[in-house]
Amino acid sequence: MQAKDFQELQQDISLPRLSSYQHFFKPKETTELYGYYCWNEAISAAFFRLIGIVEITLRNKLHCSLSHHYYNPKSSGSKLSNDWYLFLDLNKRSEENILKITHYRKNGKWHPKHPTLSHDDVISRLTYGFWPKVLDIKNDKQNQLVPWGRLIPNVLPYHRQKSEGYWKKVKHQDILYARLEMIGSIRNRIAHFEPIWKQGALYEETRERQNKQPKRLENSPSNVQEVLVRLRLIHDRTQELLGWLSQSRLKSYQKSYTYRQLNWLLSQNGIDTYLALQGQNQLSQSSFKRSLARIMKQQKTVNITKKGNVVGVFYPVK
Repeated sequence: MQAKDFQELQQDISLPRLSSYQHFFKPKETTELYGYYCWNEAISAAFFRLIGIVEITLRNKLHCSLSHHYYNPKSSGSKLSNDWYLFLDLNKRSEENILKITHYRKNGKWHPKHPTLSHDDVISRLTYGFWPKVLDIKNDKQNQLVPWGRLIPNVLPYHRQKSEGYWKKVKHQDILYARLEMIGSIRNRIAHFEPIWKQGALYEETRERQNKQPKRLENSPSNVQEVLVRLRLIHDRTQELLGWLSQSRLKSYQKSYTYRQLNWLLSQNGIDTYLALQGQNQLSQSSFKRSLARIMKQQKTVNITKKGNVVGVFYPVK
């Protein structure tokens, strides 16, 4: 990377954003600084795919469970999909989030949209942040308690704890809430293009309440190795939640390219490859085939070319 290239990057990415990388990673060369930035982009993209799988599965499980429980003669829809959200005592913000989807505002008043959106469409348009807050709903509009002890096992059918007695306890609901919030926090960082490696202190998985402060377990990561350990923990916990929701979705993810790529990115070899991005090896298809054994032994990342154009990239996953 030439000096003029870096000056342009500073303007395009912004100096304050690059400064956080400079301060934490202390790269020796400007190419390394940009390599760390590209590495963060890559892990963010991979994490976002996984979080998307979790988000879709979570909302569908909650929608199905709540639809089944609150189905009644006044419901619009079926036992599998209906307007359960109209029968719960939602907080004002959650009610407004749904209203903005189902209605339009004119002359200071809300009017139903036509044609009416299906219940599945309403659910699909609610953002991730809506769903953890669902656990805060204590009563329906008839002032009857929401039976979370019975509902959560249907949402998390593969969790080791399946009893109503376990899930009706607030402390156990708080553990689940903390896991959902952790994933939501990562999702927001990615959506706002914030460095995903920049993590705060690690606290026990519970919820802050008036008589309960989560214990501090670890300080913020202070070097590359601690960053990798923390990100692997987040990856493991996100997969664990997905497994509680759906074993088939977890198995599908763990067979995917994204899973293998993210594991590689969260390794020292993955980082080193991005730091050396500007000097990446290039081989033609025929040369790559002849050199494959050596490349695998040396754990090299190689751009594969055809007629001078890059047509693929080989990278080691372990």
